[in-house]
Amino acid sequence: MKFCFALLCAIGLVAAVTSMQINQECLTSPNDESPMNCCKAPEVVPHEEQFAECLQKFPLPTEPLTPGSFPPNHNCFSQCMLEQQGIMNDGTMNKDTAIEKMVASMGSSPDWQAASKSSVETCYQKVSPVGAEKDGQGCSVMAGNFLECMSSMVFINCPSSAWTDSTECDQLKAHLEKGCSFMTIWKGPPSQ
Repeated sequence: MKFCFALLCAIGLVAAVTSMQINQECLTSPNDESPMNCCKAPEVVPHEEQFAECLQKFPLPTEPLTPGSFPPNHNCFSQCMLEQQGIMNDGTMNKDTAIEKMVASMGSSPDWQAASKSSVETCYQKVSPVGAEKDGQGCSVMAGNFLECMSSMVFINCPSSAWTDSTECDQLKAHLEKGCSFMTIWKGPPSQ
């Protein structure tokens, strides 16, 4: 099974944690550029059926979310995905497996392998203090935090060879670097 930037972007919408308070200044994206137009990640989209069980148990929201609100089941869906990947087991995350899966999904490009490893390392350090904390549904808060972080970090660490050098893209990166959630800049699939 493979991770991909497109999947991480979509999961960014689902993986924000309810215990996290969004800074009001983060609710306004700096512009209308789609982040997927800014960072051209490898095309390694996993088939939806790989996560069919997770989607069936924890369906993605069908209605738009109110700004500042969080989708239901995000931690449970994230935990299910990470368990299917072998990254999480019994509430414990395996950093080495996360690095292995992420690096493998990004192909042989040394730039993407370095960006992938750096993203996992950063996110693992960021979520480790959460430990075995569970949300109201009994699901891992660490799982939701990790996938939300990965959405942001893959974007922030996008190699220069894949980065669209523009004021708008730089503004989106700066928005995430100040700690805003990826869900605050998500605009959907890239324009054609």
